[in-house]
Amino acid sequence: MLELTFAALAFIGSHMILSHGAIRLGLIARLGPWPFRLVYSLIALTTFAWLVQAYSAAPRLDLFEAHFALKHMPLTLMVFASFFIVGGYTIANPSAVVLENLDGGDAIPGILKITRAPVMWGVALFAVSHMLANVDSASWIFFGALMVLALAGGWHLDQRKKAEGDEKWEKLQGETSFIPFAALLSGRTTLDIRELGWWRIALGLGLYGALLMAHEVVIGVSSMPMPD
Repeated sequence: MLELTFAALAFIGSHMILSHGAIRLGLIARLGPWPFRLVYSLIALTTFAWLVQAYSAAPRLDLFEAHFALKHMPLTLMVFASFFIVGGYTIANPSAVVLENLDGGDAIPGILKITRAPVMWGVALFAVSHMLANVDSASWIFFGALMVLALAGGWHLDQRKKAEGDEKWEKLQGETSFIPFAALLSGRTTLDIRELGWWRIALGLGLYGALLMAHEVVIGVSSMPMPD
């Protein structure tokens, strides 16, 4: 369990340190943009692999007795997680590491009107849903690390972009929100469901279905648990 804790801290900490404004800019100036991204990716993959290995070896000690309904929460939350992840990776998303190419005159993609950090929220929903379904300490450290990194990392990126004063980002901030649906509820933007793209919705549902079918084969646990 101690190794899992250290792996989780390394996973979160390395991302946050390398994304810090002064450190990030210094490394980019020394290495160049693409070499920096390569180093960042290698460290991310290495720490994540360590986290997965430590989680696999950690004992399962239940924190509390979970209601059976909690084990089915992923069935609902993963629908939204799948859609956010597909939506975020199929647009010119200025919050992504590479796809910072939303032109100033472009219409804001529909998914960004829900949240300008769709992939981050997709990962967070994935993590939270699996924390509800797995109430042991190892799972809470593992999935909790993913949740913290997704939300803290997304917020950190949001603040960094704001500090950089990029005109495209300022336009995006004016019509969108980091918190899902906040801009829509406040009236700062409107959304026609067709702006999301029916093919993206279908692709998100396809990803959800594939995850359901592959869960027991890959993880060894049914995605639809039955009561004892």
